[in-house]
Amino acid sequence: MVLFAMLYGTVPFKANNMKDLHKQIIEARYNLKDEITSEAKDLIKCLLNPDPNTRYTIQETLAHAWL
Repeated sequence: MVLFAMLYGTVPFKANNMKDLHKQIIEARYNLKDEITSEAKDLIKCLLNPDPNTRYTIQETLAHAWL
């Protein structure tokens, strides 16, 4: 995810093997540090939402307060 990488300088999901990586992605297991604003954290959570039915659309993303 580009936004995460821009703000943290790394990718949101890291694992030792592909099985664990897929599990982290499906479960949306990642850490948000206090280094970024609450608005940025909210946008990341909305974009990395594992449920495609409630994940932010492009229109919702562009209307987000952080942007």
